[in-house]
Amino acid sequence: MAPARDPLRVLRALLAGGAATLADIAVLAMLVSACGLAPRLASIPALLVGGVVNFVGNRHFAFRASQGSLARQAVLYAAVELAALAANGVLFDVVMSLLPHGLAWAYVPVRLVTSHLVFLAWSYPLWRLVFRVPRPAEAV
Repeated sequence: MAPARDPLRVLRALLAGGAATLADIAVLAMLVSACGLAPRLASIPALLVGGVVNFVGNRHFAFRASQGSLARQAVLYAAVELAALAANGVLFDVVMSLLPHGLAWAYVPVRLVTSHLVFLAWSYPLWRLVFRVPRPAEAV
């Protein structure tokens, strides 16, 4: 589906991503603040929680693709997001390692910037394919 056919899809994807980001940040902050984990270590489980929230939000809300094959979408989404997870983890780690030790508190803004860069450059363009549900005329 071309972006012009559903101009609000990007906005819905951003909202779903916002919910995923809130889940990610909440888990990251909890693991860092309440559990005492280093931000770089807490990053991975936080990203995984965000990924699950993101899949559900994109499938049902952003792309309205609940009629599509759940198995197909889950496998393709997982493949896209494994690469995104790696990109997010590496990018976050690189930026955090470049910050002076006194700026370790900046893990939240760093996560917001790095994850949105990966979203715009990688995830959203591929999700358009993952959550594409053929119209009845296309299925023939």
